[in-house]
Amino acid sequence: MVPVIVKVVEAPTKEISVADILVGSVGITGLFLLGAALLGFALGGALILFKRWQAERLVGDQDSGVFHLTQPPRPQA
Repeated sequence: MVPVIVKVVEAPTKEISVADILVGSVGITGLFLLGAALLGFALGGALILFKRWQAERLVGDQDSGVFHLTQPPRPQA
């Protein structure tokens, strides 16, 4: 009997070009940019709401935008 050697050849792998790497890196960068923008808007909105809540809690029902300024009396000639 003669021994038979069988070599299993795997399917060739797809070659990766420079363009594939650039497209992948632009996609990942876009995801990071989108995530950072969403997180920035969420934290900015939360900060604005917190500041409004804090100002309302400290001032109460008074309008903090009104100063009720008066003019000093005019000197009489």
